Amino acid sequence: MTDSTIKHVATIFPIDADALKPDLKLRRRRSVIREFSLNTSTHGIPGIARSQSIHNRIFWTVSFLTFTGIMIYFIIQEMQSFFSYPTQTSVSVIVQRLQPFPAVSICNYVPIRFDTFILPFLNYTNSHNLTNTNDTSTITPYQSLLIRDFVQYIINNNQSVDEYFFPLQAMLISCLYNKLPCKYNDFIPFLSATYGLCYTFNAKMILNETSVRNATDNGGNGILQLKLYAYSNQYVPFISEG
Repeated sequence: MTDSTIKHVATIFPIDADALKPDLKLRRRRSVIREFSLNTSTHGIPGIARSQSIHNRIFWTVSFLTFTGIMIYFIIQEMQSFFSYPTQTSVSVIVQRLQPFPAVSICNYVPIRFDTFILPFLNYTNSHNLTNTNDTSTITPYQSLLIRDFVQYIINNNQSVDEYFFPLQAMLISCLYNKLPCKYNDFIPFLSATYGLCYTFNAKMILNETSVRNATDNGGNGILQLKLYAYSNQYVPFISEG
């Protein structure tokens, strides 16, 4: 209906001419919605827009809402499962008859033996004008601070420091492994920065794998029994508590 026709009708009938004009905004909105519905990739909505009968439109609407609800349900289930932080632990038990006995290391509480250390130490401190004393019965707190320098001096001069440590031959009173005797040469020595010379039992896998003891050797249960003498009377004052 053209504007001239609308005005002509409005002059004959007492009505508002604007009321006869089509709602262009509403038609434009419907056109945009229909265009979107026909071209969207969301399943179901194009079927609703293309439906020519009320039955088809109801079918597509119900199907769309049903499967949308199922999708939302599974999404919520997965989110709840994620935020519950479930864990799955798998435990397998392997029975192994022959198991290597673990390596056992022993160290004396003090790295240096007082009776073998004191004379060379005093010779070093007196010759370097660090001290002026011949007292071999004890040391002062100041002298204890010079022990590290003395050891470093010995090493820098390519001299052996083994004589100042506690030898295992002197500390080991008895040794039994699975009720059979063992000796000091069954231990491998190594140097520790804190405890000096230490000794490890059953560490020969580094040299020869066949020498590694098993926990069931000699029909035992892997029991190592050691009796050691600590020589606490030879502990150096101020670096340990004897």
